[in-house]
Amino acid sequence: MKKILLSTLVIASVFTLGLTLSSNANGPGGNRTGSPGSSGNCGSCHSGGNFSGQLKVGIVEIGDTIYITSYTPGKAYEMFVKINGTSSKMGFQATAVNASGSALGTYATAPTGTNTYNSGTKVIWGHTSPSSTGAWRIGWTAPAAGAGTVTVYSSCILANGNNGDNGDQVVVGSKSISEATSSNTKEISKNEIIVLGNPTKDIVRLNQSVLSMSIWNQSGQMVAKSNNSSECNIQHLPTGNYYLQILKNNHKHELIQLSVK
Repeated sequence: MKKILLSTLVIASVFTLGLTLSSNANGPGGNRTGSPGSSGNCGSCHSGGNFSGQLKVGIVEIGDTIYITSYTPGKAYEMFVKINGTSSKMGFQATAVNASGSALGTYATAPTGTNTYNSGTKVIWGHTSPSSTGAWRIGWTAPAAGAGTVTVYSSCILANGNNGDNGDQVVVGSKSISEATSSNTKEISKNEIIVLGNPTKDIVRLNQSVLSMSIWNQSGQMVAKSNNSSECNIQHLPTGNYYLQILKNNHKHELIQLSVK
């Protein structure tokens, strides 16, 4: 009887540990982004480590790493979470909300290794498997005009890989992005970029030279680029829809949907 009881306890312990490890590796679920109304952050379970972790989170132009300070309503961007540190196993949760804590913006399909789900009035984006690079991005379309300031919250873990909660470092951060004002819109119109032919073929031509232009496919890969020019060679691109990202001479970005025929 003692042997049977001991075996049962051992099996139960291993099963419980397996569930714990699986839960941590696949993300904690719920809302631990540190946003208003959340269940705190990842520090409610993980602590005790120091991997010199630093977190940056916010909204960027597609394919870029520079966080914007104001958004254009309805425009396509990316949410970008980046952890710097010495850990090789990192995870995160992030969400974009308004002043009252409700979700703002529309998320694209989650990239491999992450997922999105609803938690109360928020949409949570988080890891489903640990990352060694500590960099995640997902397509995010800004809300319609009048939504006001968007704040992105994130809580991240730099793990020590011992399959437990002790010895991990937790870093949290947030970034507020204001809605573009009418004066911003007027400034943009003064530097309007026009694609000379869209759909186009072989060459992308603009009405003026720009600091750089890069072309991205629907998978988020840069497939063509030119600098200090009004043209970009796209002879190698198959027919389809792309994004044309432009860095103008006033150092402002513009994103244009491009069709290649």
